[in-house]
Amino acid sequence: MLADESLFEIVPESWHIIVTDVQNSSAAVAAGKHQLVNLAATGCIVACLNISREREISIPFFFGGDGATIMVPEPLLDECLHALVLHQQNCKDNFDFFLRVDSRPLKELYNQGAVLKITKVRLNELHVSPIVLGDALQIAETSIKKDNREIQLSSFPFNLNLNGMECKWDKIEPPQTNNEILTLIINATKTEWQSDIYSNVLRLLDDIYGEYGMRHPIIPERLNMVDNLKQLKDEVLMKFSSMSWLEMTKSIMRILIGKFYLKNSKEGQRYLNELSLHTESLMIDGSINTVITGSSIQREKLLKKLEQLKESGQITFGYHVSNTSVLSCFVTALDDYHVHFVDGDQGGYTKAAQIFKSKKPN
Repeated sequence: MLADESLFEIVPESWHIIVTDVQNSSAAVAAGKHQLVNLAATGCIVACLNISREREISIPFFFGGDGATIMVPEPLLDECLHALVLHQQNCKDNFDFFLRVDSRPLKELYNQGAVLKITKVRLNELHVSPIVLGDALQIAETSIKKDNREIQLSSFPFNLNLNGMECKWDKIEPPQTNNEILTLIINATKTEWQSDIYSNVLRLLDDIYGEYGMRHPIIPERLNMVDNLKQLKDEVLMKFSSMSWLEMTKSIMRILIGKFYLKNSKEGQRYLNELSLHTESLMIDGSINTVITGSSIQREKLLKKLEQLKESGQITFGYHVSNTSVLSCFVTALDDYHVHFVDGDQGGYTKAAQIFKSKKPN
């Protein structure tokens, strides 16, 4: 599919790119706040999805571990930015880190020569994921980080709705004992090379690690609900901006009931079996971002191949290795929609990005 660019459509110039990221996320991760950083990034997507789903508008989004990139049409922009600024304020007040929030109009980026084409791919029988080729998202991110402006709250009566956001899962071990979790960021050095290079890289992953389902880091047997009260408290603070003992009690009860429900009901077993199918473990947003599982031998073989591509000037890449992965979720009660965001433990995407930046040509 990546090699057939006729399957892609140009995103309309009336759309906007929203970029969020935790400023100095490396320091936050080093301070042990990696799960909070993941939850803040998840909250950005959940806030915008709750708005778009209420309007029955589908929007593409990409989880980046310490932030998110979201594409929205003009009618949703102000409401989404307003909600994200409220989320930004909450992160600063309760967790002492700054969540950068800004946007760029696609029309402006196109006038600068940027490219943004999109299609959808069915990764499995339950999950369809957007795929983007082009450099517009990266140009928007670079511009926003350089500008570093703060968005002011609008005068509209918009609010922050993070209903459905959950972080109920403990750290998740790989499907196979003694295997590892590999978080990868891979970027083609030229935009016009993306389709061919990314097709080749995905074939490399298939050849070395097995097809998408075989290298997926999440299986039902490794899922355990968290029993860490601090983590539950952080989730309540992230969702509601202040400590609510009522919401804390509800959260604890959901854990207790959830453990029984997942183990003893057909619906619970179905949810567990479908969870990995709804998990975003491969994203292509102009770069390849993926979390996979396998052995150290497989990793060494893959990194050798990627290093060869780097030496030939085709790609830049970064990676991080961990023993477990972490999962944050968006689950709706009304229509059973759910999507899950996986990252390598201890800040997988953040640390992979550090290596990526250090290898990137000046």
